[in-house]
Amino acid sequence: MSKRFPVLWLTGNTGAGKSTLAEGMRHFFNEREASGSSADRRVVVLDGDEMRATVSRDEGLSPEDRRKHNLRVARLANLLSDHGFLVIVAVIAPFAGVREEIQVLCDPLWIYVKRSGLGGADKPYEPPKTPALTIDNDALSIEEGRRMLREYIMENVCIVSLAKV
Repeated sequence: MSKRFPVLWLTGNTGAGKSTLAEGMRHFFNEREASGSSADRRVVVLDGDEMRATVSRDEGLSPEDRRKHNLRVARLANLLSDHGFLVIVAVIAPFAGVREEIQVLCDPLWIYVKRSGLGGADKPYEPPKTPALTIDNDALSIEEGRRMLREYIMENVCIVSLAKV
C-alpha cells in the first residue's frame, strides 16, 4: 500500500503548543467532513502524552527511553499513513539524532513549534535546523498559529480529497 499523505511531525519543547495546534487541525478537518468535504475523518493526531500513556507506558524519560518512545510513535505514524490517514504527530522529539532515525522510519515534514523560556538542563531540546515550517508561539496568537499551520497543510499537503478507503 502506498502512502497518500505525509506525516506531519510537530516538534518543540514541552508547553510550546504542539498538542493545541494538532488538535486544532483535527477539529478543522473534521468540520470540513461534517460540512460535506471528503475528509471522512481520516485525520489522526498522535499526541505525546497519550502515546506515553499507551504505547510507551514502560518507558521513562532518559535519553534512550525518549528515543524508544519516539521510534514507536514513528512506526505507528508510518503504519497509519500507509493506510491512508493524514497523521499529525505532536511529540517533542528533542534530539537531532533521534529525528534523523524518525526521518528514515516515516519521512515526516517537520513543523517546529517554538516558544522561548521552556527549556533548561532538565529538559534538553535541540531545535531542528531546517524545518518545513516554524510556528513562533512567542510572536503569534493561538489562532494565528493554527491559521499558519492550516494554510501550510492546505498549500503543501495533497488534501484536496482525503482518500476514502
